[in-house]
Order: sequence, then C-alpha cells, then structure tokens
Amino acid sequence: IQGRWGHVQVARLASGARRREEGGLVMAKLFIICGHGAGDPGCCAGGYTEAERVRALGKRIKELGGSEVELGWYDDGGLNRLNTDAPVVELHMDASGIATAHGAHVIIKSGFEPDGYDKALADKLSAFMPGRAEKIVRHSELANVNRAAARGINYRLCENGFIDNDGDREKFNSNIDELARIYLECFGITAPAPSTQAQPAPQETTENFGGKYRCTVSALNVRDAPSLGGNVVTSYSSGQTVVLDDWYKIADGYVWGRYTSYSGRTRYVAVGRATGKPEADDFLVRA
Repeated sequence: IQGRWGHVQVARLASGARRREEGGLVMAKLFIICGHGAGDPGCCAGGYTEAERVRALGKRIKELGGSEVELGWYDDGGLNRLNTDAPVVELHMDASGIATAHGAHVIIKSGFEPDGYDKALADKLSAFMPGRAEKIVRHSELANVNRAAARGINYRLCENGFIDNDGDREKFNSNIDELARIYLECFGITAPAPSTQAQPAPQETTENFGGKYRCTVSALNVRDAPSLGGNVVTSYSSGQTVVLDDWYKIADGYVWGRYTSYSGRTRYVAVGRATGKPEADDFLVRA
C-alpha cells in the first residue's frame, strides 16, 4: 500500500461470518478482505495492480479453505458495517519506489499486543518472503486498523511483499497456492493436499488452440519467453485482443500461448492456470 489505504472490499453478511450448509450452521474460521478495488488499483508495478493480485490470492484462500473462509465485497468504510465473529485479515501488497525494498509483514493497531494469529502469520510470511526488519508493525493512522479496533474486531493487515520488487512479485505470482496455504494453516484450516498428479507434458504444437483471444484482466504481461522468468516487454489490458498460434506450453503452473509481434519477434503470454481445461477465470478467453 502506498499513501492512503484506498477502497476496501468486504462481504456483507447479514448473519456474520456463517453460512448454511447441509441444514446446519457452519462457523467460518477466517474472514478475508481484499484491499483497494472499486476503481482504485492500489500500487502498480511490473504490469500488475495490487487490487488484482490480492484478489487472486483471496480467491485461492477461499477455494482451498472452502466453507471455513468467507470472502466478498463492500465499498470503502465496509468495516463499519461488517458483522462477523471470525478473525479478519486484510490483504495488501507494499510499494516504496526503491527497488531493493522487499519482504512481507503484519500490521496491527498501535497499543495492541499481537495475538497468536498475528505471531503465526508474521513468522510464516516473513519466512516465505523475507526482508523486513520488523515482522509486526503497529500503526495508529490507518483507517481500517482504527475501525476494527473501535468495533472490537479481531483484525490484522498483511503486506504480502513489495509489488515493485521483482523478486517479491515473482515469488507471489509463482507460489500463490503456497502463500494461500500459509493463511489457512495459521487459522487452523486444513486445505486439500497439493496434487501429486503430473502436469501434462509441454506441447510444441496442438490443434484448435490458436485463434483470437480477449484479455479479461486489468494487466496481462507479454514476455520474451514462455515462463515467469521471461522479460516483460509489454502488456495487454482488459478487452484487448490477440491472435495466438496453434501452440502452447505449460510452465510455472500456467498455460502459455505464442504470437508474432508487429516487429517480427516471437512473444509469449499466460492464457491461464494449467488445470487441463479452459476456466472461467482464464486471463485470455476466445473472442
């Protein structure tokens, strides 16, 4: 987060962080807020926005945590209306404009002592993404930190590395499931074991893959190699289209497509996560 805290999106739950399931009342163990949004992208770097990245993380926490995790949306000020008995985590990414700044940390209210959740998150996040001198930082000027304290909500804000640091950003993007599991583990939520099924072998050619695709995300990086290690040369924005070749490759957990730029150079772009089939949240969909 840079400057003010911007917009925050939170789920409106009339009965708190609970949901009906098979006729019973299931208590959520974790409530996730994704920072920024509602027209506020948050910090931006490397072709990504903070708002989009923390929503991708929040979505994976929810998908892996199931009914024990609540995730949703509000406008700014939503913590004033939030009704939940579950501990709350607000997800953000930091930015400083200094390329060497890196690492994750946890923010709590000034004057408060960290609880077991805060300590567990600070230890695990700083081990996953090291670099900060302090793993837990206290603030008194932040809107949602103060709102939560005033209402007695068990709350902490987590900075998941620096979006403008190449190493932190690539660690976040390449290991988003591992990062999501850290949150679940800290709140006593058991996620399904990672799949041991081998990914499909990389394909150099395939029928019916090529064609016109439309970008569905706010910023999608174009690289000079089909992997997260490739250099970012440009990016597509939501609604733009690209014509891909009849070719794909699976690397770093993503399906990569290929096209030839106007300059005659071969370019690569991530179509979506490598799940074995098209998904509703793919970055590129058939136009």
